[in-house]
Amino acid sequence: QGKFSNYDTDLIRPIVDFTARLAGRNYDPETPEGFAMRVIADHARAAAFSIADGILPANEGRNYVLRKIMRRAIYQGRHALGLEDLFFYKVTNFVVDQMGEVYPELESHRGFIEKMVRLEEERFRTTLLVGLQKGDEIFNHKETTDLMSRLIVQFEQPDGRSDLRKNADFQSLFKKLAPLNDTYGLPPDLIRVGLEERGLSIPQPTFTAWFIQHIKALQKSDLRGPGTEARVRDAQWSLVEEQFGKTEFFGYDRTSLDDAIVLTVFPDTEGAWESATEIRDGEGCYVILDKTPFYAESGGQVGDSGIIIGHKVKFIVRDTFATSGGLTIHKALAECDGVVLTEKLFGTRVVAQVDVEKRDATRRNHTATHLMHAALREVLGTHVKQAGSVVAPSYLRFDFSHYQPLTDGEIEEIERLVNYHILRNEPVQTDEMAVEEAMRSGAMALFGEKYGERVRVLSIKGTEGIFSKELCGGTHVRATGDIGVFKITSDESIASGVRRIRAVTGIDAYERFREDELLIDQVASSLRTSRAELPAVVGKLQDELKKARREADELRLKIATGPAGSDSSNGDDAREVNGVRVLTREASGLDAAGMRQLSDTLLARIKSGVVVVGRSNDGKASLIVRTSDDLTKKIPAGQVIKELAPIIGGKGGGKPDMAEGGGNQPEKLAEALEASYSVIAKLLT
Repeated sequence: QGKFSNYDTDLIRPIVDFTARLAGRNYDPETPEGFAMRVIADHARAAAFSIADGILPANEGRNYVLRKIMRRAIYQGRHALGLEDLFFYKVTNFVVDQMGEVYPELESHRGFIEKMVRLEEERFRTTLLVGLQKGDEIFNHKETTDLMSRLIVQFEQPDGRSDLRKNADFQSLFKKLAPLNDTYGLPPDLIRVGLEERGLSIPQPTFTAWFIQHIKALQKSDLRGPGTEARVRDAQWSLVEEQFGKTEFFGYDRTSLDDAIVLTVFPDTEGAWESATEIRDGEGCYVILDKTPFYAESGGQVGDSGIIIGHKVKFIVRDTFATSGGLTIHKALAECDGVVLTEKLFGTRVVAQVDVEKRDATRRNHTATHLMHAALREVLGTHVKQAGSVVAPSYLRFDFSHYQPLTDGEIEEIERLVNYHILRNEPVQTDEMAVEEAMRSGAMALFGEKYGERVRVLSIKGTEGIFSKELCGGTHVRATGDIGVFKITSDESIASGVRRIRAVTGIDAYERFREDELLIDQVASSLRTSRAELPAVVGKLQDELKKARREADELRLKIATGPAGSDSSNGDDAREVNGVRVLTREASGLDAAGMRQLSDTLLARIKSGVVVVGRSNDGKASLIVRTSDDLTKKIPAGQVIKELAPIIGGKGGGKPDMAEGGGNQPEKLAEALEASYSVIAKLLT
């Protein structure tokens, strides 16, 4: 296209120009504003495509990369272009307009992209407002500016940037800056930008190294990093895999084998990576066979358990997992009479028997997971993508991309759809084919999941074609009717834009229904009503309880205010302190709202003066100070509370006319109330 920059091509320049129009400025590539427009355009394209592909802003892995580039673009828009309102979602929407015809998945996910970008933008705007304000305070603090000034001078020296992490001023500076990220959530790259804007340019590798070290210190992890032991163990299993190769799996069609051969047994001992020479009763070990019916944990499905019966020994298999190359490891507990020498066991045939009851329960939950995934996409939209799962014998857990809690109606419809397909008792068809053929057939695959050249494709028919079709290597029921029944037990948020559903099937679902029945019957019996009338009776009781609480609050407030006509009710019991009326009152029977109402009432009665109300509750004490408008300059409530709160073991603050505080020493509440008079007297002198 005859351009010297990719930002000037017809792929990106329209996005840059759109950003310029949003900011009401002309695009000049040589200015900071022009740089900001390029950042926004480039990152908006990345954000739109990533979200359409199921990647959502979060705090780990690729999700964190997305969050980082989105927040960098939003920061540039606010800081360099003055875009105070939400704007980034408009830019990603423009990307969909521009690219949607060529990439239809962008258009089909337009609404989801906009919602996710708006959510992240709203979150980050709050972070920026607080973090940048605090950043200015810390950056402008004299101690910080002195440290930066000294470092700038040192940087001008020939060796001034050598090994900065051992530089005392450098370490002191970052101790000052650390709370910006730890406490106020300001991203590290924006902290670095703040330093650059003030003349201190820290090399990116040095800054990154410091930040990683800082995070490790926070996590109290050693320099090897989290997960090191697991990585070492994986590497060692890989060496075992090189020796024995891949385990042949027969578990799709069978749950037992009587001709599996023992290849080796490793002791379950830290640091022991040589085959065991003997086995004792009750010892933990890892058993490796040439073939197995045991399913190794994969794709969210937990590993099988069961038994392996060999020469004078029985292994109770508690878990099964596999190396990346397909070597199956049976984690077991040995049962034997005395000591068994492994030389008499290696190379012999054993019986390998899977726990059929647990396997069947796991199958039910795994097939139900596929049905639920399809139902979620039908009810909520095609933006739903799997973000993780656990398939166990007693429950299933499914994480998926969605931006808001499920409504009762949506949960009901998802349950109805899944149970409808269970009752149809459709055959569960499994085909093995090349991965390219599987993708062309429309089978869903998980982003980031590793697939071999040939894959298993699980299909379940619906009333109008295929209802569910996914790549899956797990074990499944023969027909949907084997699942029995399906029930969702919870829906919760686990990350930004990611929700988690838990559900049960089969006997566990039946038990859940039975527990609900018993609970309803118990409540109905205790309220002496029928099941049909239960909602109305509970509603009536709630109304009566609200009324009783309201009346009790009013009564407590009257008691705290004082009997009608008494000195305490009209404020005549207030003391005069240097010509100012000061009224204190303990109101431990009131809640926080009642305390505020009481302070309003008492201040209205004395008209001009100061009111201090305190209460103790559940091992804590709290105070409210109210100052009339004519005295806020002489006796600011915030200053009074700062003097009183330490007496009850806490702190407080607020505005000149009203302030609150609390502490954990309720036994000193009376002392704090009495001290109010001397504190106010001191302020008036």
